[in-house]
Amino acid sequence: MAIDFNGQTIGQYRVQELVKERLNSSLYVADDSKSHKPVFLEILHTTAEENADLAGQFQRRMTTISQLQHPHIAPVLHTSQTDEKRPYAIIKHAPGSFLDTQFAEWHANNSWPDPTAALQFIRHIADALTVAHPAGIIHHDLRPANILLQPDGTPLLIDLGIPIRNIPTELHIKPGQVHHLDYASPEQQSGQPLSGPSNIYSLGIMLYEMLAGAKPAIPISQWSIFEQHLLPQETPLQEVRGDLTPKTYKLVKNCLWRQEWNRYETVQQMLTALDTAVSAEQNPRPLKKTKPTSKPRPWLLYGGIVIALLIVAAIVFLLIR
Repeated sequence: MAIDFNGQTIGQYRVQELVKERLNSSLYVADDSKSHKPVFLEILHTTAEENADLAGQFQRRMTTISQLQHPHIAPVLHTSQTDEKRPYAIIKHAPGSFLDTQFAEWHANNSWPDPTAALQFIRHIADALTVAHPAGIIHHDLRPANILLQPDGTPLLIDLGIPIRNIPTELHIKPGQVHHLDYASPEQQSGQPLSGPSNIYSLGIMLYEMLAGAKPAIPISQWSIFEQHLLPQETPLQEVRGDLTPKTYKLVKNCLWRQEWNRYETVQQMLTALDTAVSAEQNPRPLKKTKPTSKPRPWLLYGGIVIALLIVAAIVFLLIR
């Protein structure tokens, strides 16, 4: 259960403002009484006594992240527990707003980034995950609401260390209604353990949305009938936007397969595909110009026939003589 820590002092940190309320934790801005600088404070809702497994995961993951160095991963400076044994982490502060706010603005104004900018933005996040995944850190809720957008327009992951319990969710599809895929992978929605391809799926949904102006839609008509345990295929990106290169379409498709083993196996493979797509979008191949076929000339055909007949007539004339 969430507790309001505004105005309280935790260790040397004076809590000032709630920034983000999550399923299992709350993110605050706090003031460091020693350095007099702002920091992020992520505090778990439950105590170690209430949920030892969740508390242990939180502390282990935050400790691991404190050892990672990447410009798009917010450094964890310190981990500890409150007097009530509630785990918390001190994260280096960075100004900015969350990406879901920017997505809402893009939706409202219909002013999405150009394809190259969208690919490069997702590349920043993928590059950060090439450091996190080998360290055993899979992002447990990768979506725009959990990505900080810095003033220079680049993303910052500040919630990598937060574990969540995967609770199965049912997909209710009603004929005639438009249904869009969520950022959570199919395995996450079914309550299964997450893997690297789970994060790749989430990045694919975000990339699709940035390129198409909407999350992938499931094409459903009033005559469509789907089994509830199956996740229908999304509308292919090329059917929504037709001015991109084949490399970009292939990239998005290989992120969004329902079965995780069909997606890119590692985020490094996705990173390579992103670079290929960026290059293709920056230098699209011109359409091959086909040479116009020459029109048939009837007089040549008729002339040939006349000449052949004259030759035959001459031969017959000579034989008769």
